[in-house]
Amino acid sequence: MRFFTTIPWAVAVAGIALPLFSYAAPELVLSWKANSYVPKGYMGKALPIAGTRVSTSVIMLENGKIISLTPYDIYWYAGENRIAGGKGRVTAEAIAPITGEDTVELRVNIPKYGNGAQDAFVTIPVVRPEIIAVKNASQSQKKFSTTPYFWNILSPADLTITWDDNRDTVTARASNKNNALEFAQTTISK
Repeated sequence: MRFFTTIPWAVAVAGIALPLFSYAAPELVLSWKANSYVPKGYMGKALPIAGTRVSTSVIMLENGKIISLTPYDIYWYAGENRIAGGKGRVTAEAIAPITGEDTVELRVNIPKYGNGAQDAFVTIPVVRPEIIAVKNASQSQKKFSTTPYFWNILSPADLTITWDDNRDTVTARASNKNNALEFAQTTISK
């Protein structure tokens, strides 16, 4: 038995009429970047600490294609606070909270697209700065070295590092020369 369909946009497969085209609902895709220091070669994502500038952007995918958002009103929020908005505003910047919160939520809203509003959000962890101390394997003058992660600095030269040499351990303390509220410490065995 043969099956033919009279629906121009369908095809017959095993006797069932299937549409040739499928529709995928629009999807907003957010990306973000924290402007915090990580060492060269670090393979993870730089995370923000309190006071770090976080840049975010949005694209819209519909049926596998990127849709231009230029004609649409786009509004950005950090938590409940509107931080940016306007026609075609596909980027925004926020500052990670300095109130001790452990996340920052960034949300984008396109109030009029198709049959309704489009919303997306991303929750970004806010961490504390870190300093990693290691014992050097070589017999150089420096027995220990440090590597900073997640600081509001341009380079490690922006940190003040002090050492406490105890009997069995060594403690490294780091502080941002430009912001005394940014500090970290770590202790390692000799």
